[in-house]
Amino acid sequence: YKFVPDRRGDYTSGQLYALKVLDASTREGEAVWVPLDRDAVQVNSDAEAIAQGATGWGRPEDVEINTNVGNTRGGQVMYVSSTSERLVLRIELDGDRALVSNFVKEGVNVSGLANPDNLSLDNQGNLYIQEDNGPGDIWVVRAGHPGARVAAAVDLFASLADCAAEPTGLYFDRNSQRAWVHVQH
Repeated sequence: YKFVPDRRGDYTSGQLYALKVLDASTREGEAVWVPLDRDAVQVNSDAEAIAQGATGWGRPEDVEINTNVGNTRGGQVMYVSSTSERLVLRIELDGDRALVSNFVKEGVNVSGLANPDNLSLDNQGNLYIQEDNGPGDIWVVRAGHPGARVAAAVDLFASLADCAAEPTGLYFDRNSQRAWVHVQH
C-alpha cells in the first residue's frame, strides 16, 4: 500500500493506493498504484485492493527505501520482504508507476533463505536480510551494479547460534563504522 495525505504532514486523511503489477502471471515488471475507494478501505482495505486488481504477496513483513542508488528512472528503490514466499522484492518508484522484480529469491540466487523478515540498508547501499527462523540468519546483498533488478550474489553475513533466537532489527550508524542487532527470544 501507499498512503498520500490530503495535506502534507497530516496523516489523518488521504488517499490509499495498492500496487498492481500489469503482468499478473509473473507479478514482475511494470506496475501502477491504483487508488482505492476511501469509504471501502474504512471497512476492509484488503477486499478493496483485491476488487481493484491489486497484486498480492505472501506475508510482506518489512520495507526499506534506498534513496541513493539503483533506480534507472531517477526515483527511489523500495525493497519489500515477502516472508512466506522466501522472496525480497525490488520496486523502482516512479510517481504513479513502478517496476517490480524478484530481487532475492530462494532457489534462484540464494540457497538457505527460509523466512526473510526484516531489512536494513547500510550507507553504501548493501541490503541486509534478517530471517524469522531459528537459528536466525542475516544475509547481505552487496550493492554491486546500481541498476541491477536481480541480485547477483547473496551471502550469509551472520548466523545466531541459539536455535530460538531471531534477529529482528539491524541498524548501521551513518558512516557504517558500527552495526547493532536486536535479538528476539
